[in-house]
Amino acid sequence: MKRLYLMRHGHAPTTSESGVAKDALRPISQRGREDARRMAAELSRRGGAPVLILHSPLLRAAQTAAEVASVLKPASGAEEFAALDNTRPAEEVARALAARAASVDEILAVGHQPQIGEIAALIGRALFEMRPATIVALELSPAPRALWSLSPEGTP
Repeated sequence: MKRLYLMRHGHAPTTSESGVAKDALRPISQRGREDARRMAAELSRRGGAPVLILHSPLLRAAQTAAEVASVLKPASGAEEFAALDNTRPAEEVARALAARAASVDEILAVGHQPQIGEIAALIGRALFEMRPATIVALELSPAPRALWSLSPEGTP
């Protein structure tokens, strides 16, 4: 059974709060780092073991993926995945993710709202509140469906 975990990047300050000129350069906060690690630990506790982490090219998603990878230690590591750049339609990204996930049983994708929530809704056939660092677990086969979702506020 193939699984796809969708995660919104961890908490990030605004461009002005972080002192950067572009949205793509916003880093995650310390809280974002802690939430990412805590959510990764919860994913593992629930039996999740992604072989690969894909992330948006934007800094806050890359940093979130690095924090998650430090906990999960995926066999294939973490890599940038351009389709998660928050500019493409959910259907296009879902197809790209499915193609990239074809050779592995579990994959985690770290992206942004609204794109990551739209992908979760498309595959899981439900709406999810995608707060920073929220994870939605989806089964891709035999029939796509949502398994669970969890936000940092709902973890111990």
